[in-house]
Amino acid sequence: MIHVICELISAPELNLVFRRHGHEENIHADSLVYMVSSLGINPHECEAMLEDIPTIKDKTDFVVSNSRGLRRDMDMTKIENKQALGRNMFMFGQVMEGTQFYGLFGMILSLYRQNKFPGIGQMFRYTLRDESNHIELLRNLLMDLVDENPEIWTEEFKEDLRATMAEGIRLEKAFIRDCLPVAAVGLNLVEFEQYIDFIADRRLTACGLAPLVEGGTSNPFPWLAEMMDIKKEQNFFEGRVTEYQKASALGEIDDDDL
Repeated sequence: MIHVICELISAPELNLVFRRHGHEENIHADSLVYMVSSLGINPHECEAMLEDIPTIKDKTDFVVSNSRGLRRDMDMTKIENKQALGRNMFMFGQVMEGTQFYGLFGMILSLYRQNKFPGIGQMFRYTLRDESNHIELLRNLLMDLVDENPEIWTEEFKEDLRATMAEGIRLEKAFIRDCLPVAAVGLNLVEFEQYIDFIADRRLTACGLAPLVEGGTSNPFPWLAEMMDIKKEQNFFEGRVTEYQKASALGEIDDDDL
């Protein structure tokens, strides 16, 4: 996003926002490495999972598949290039961060709700605050791209985006099945798959697209919706943003909290 989207966006304030976006993702990565290390797990083993575990590798390949075709010097007078840029915004904002992330968020926060891994759960809530902003930023950017270039918003392109979301859901459900081979500690595979469908349809309708499930999907985790609500998350963290960044950057979270 930093090396392609920023090069293709002329508004300086948006370039600044995306660089802040990249900064926050670096904080998330550093926080995850710290949490993994605190649990006695070698971070390099986790990195190897990107290649060694098929459901994780498939998700990675899917996310970067569209980005590989993007270049800084793309001719943005061509409709197909505008659509490629829009698809990339949709892929990262609504499919990956907006839907696939919520499978993992849901599992961690379900344990957090049971007072398991309270420190890790709290850090994921901090991360969720940032991700909620990233999702909305990329959604607004996509909608502005469509408003300024209505010729790209064809029925074919809409169906392409819906198909992209459908594939993202399929891969995420496969990953969840790896994580939850049996129901345990309050985690149920069927309910998590339904939750992913619910989140995906919410992302699609927010972009003016038809849901994948006709009539919509009910939310099996109303408590999780409260915990993940954007406005509530923002209010919850207003007084602690500096502490969060300091803690994640300097490693000031006690191991006993994890």
